[in-house]
Amino acid sequence: MTRNEVCKILNITLKSLIVYEEHGIVIPKREENNYRNYSEDDLFRLRTVILLKELGFSLKDIKNLIDKNNYGNSHFTRSLYLQLKAVERKIDELDNVKNTLKTSIDKMLECDFELDYNRFVHNIDISLQENKTNRRRWIDMWGFDNKAIKFDKMVRNKWNDELGLFEKYDEILSQIRSRIIKHGAANVIDIGCGTGNLCGDLSGKIDILGIDQSLEMILQAKKKYNKMRFKLGNFLDKPFRKNDVDIVVTTYAFHSLNHNEKKEALNYMLEYLKDDGKIIIADFMFLNDAEREKCKSILCGKGRQDLWDVINNKYYTNLEKLQGYVKSLNCKIHSEHIVNFTWIVEIKK
Repeated sequence: MTRNEVCKILNITLKSLIVYEEHGIVIPKREENNYRNYSEDDLFRLRTVILLKELGFSLKDIKNLIDKNNYGNSHFTRSLYLQLKAVERKIDELDNVKNTLKTSIDKMLECDFELDYNRFVHNIDISLQENKTNRRRWIDMWGFDNKAIKFDKMVRNKWNDELGLFEKYDEILSQIRSRIIKHGAANVIDIGCGTGNLCGDLSGKIDILGIDQSLEMILQAKKKYNKMRFKLGNFLDKPFRKNDVDIVVTTYAFHSLNHNEKKEALNYMLEYLKDDGKIIIADFMFLNDAEREKCKSILCGKGRQDLWDVINNKYYTNLEKLQGYVKSLNCKIHSEHIVNFTWIVEIKK
């Protein structure tokens, strides 16, 4: 495509296109006559540029983000994912300003004396500065999540697992697969599916939908299991299917949710299930708060505050509280301690 054709398709000016080229954001190939020939990849890259520019990103930051995003396969998918995350970032920024403005208006309406308007203006300035700082951090961190590539090795590397968090990892996954088969499940939703290690081997015989909030995890899983279906999402997304799933399963992911989020997630997971369906959770848990404090005392007593921090930075489930909540929903729950911090919990309607 020529410059004029690109400008017409994207509804941009020739000046804008030249500026993008000068910044090295798009570099079209040259024909023998030295004329530029824009490819479909160039066109898609420019669409990404236009959206990010509309969201307020500078051309320098746009080039930084696109360059970080340009690796491996699935370029189009990664580009769409970048745009999605940039939109979410913008929504967060607008919500921050919106809440500051609303709070300021409410306080002004409540007061019946002369106001210090500079204070309200200062609060708005603070929210704008927070947005700039948070955006800078987001831009700087983009593309540095290579956990997906290393995940399969990480969970099987005992040398870097002093807490034994992934002890018997493969045996536990095998046991859960056996439970899925024994249940006679025809369809399964795996939330926090990661690289597909749990259900990938079942996807040839059972309808498996893997859900994960990490695009990179999903892309790794797709390489390994081409019969498994995938969807971007997380525990707190409202169910897109109801009452037609045999099993909802999750492994080594539930500890990312705090106690109230766990309740919300359980409610959503139950909505997916058929009347005879069940939830299977394999994750890090403590029986109760007393067991948690005992663990803290032991680790800190050994001078291993660092290991306790690993635990304390996540939300290991309090099993007794989980049991109480599940029973309040008139559901049945069965729990089994497997090894170290890992339990397997089954919840039935």
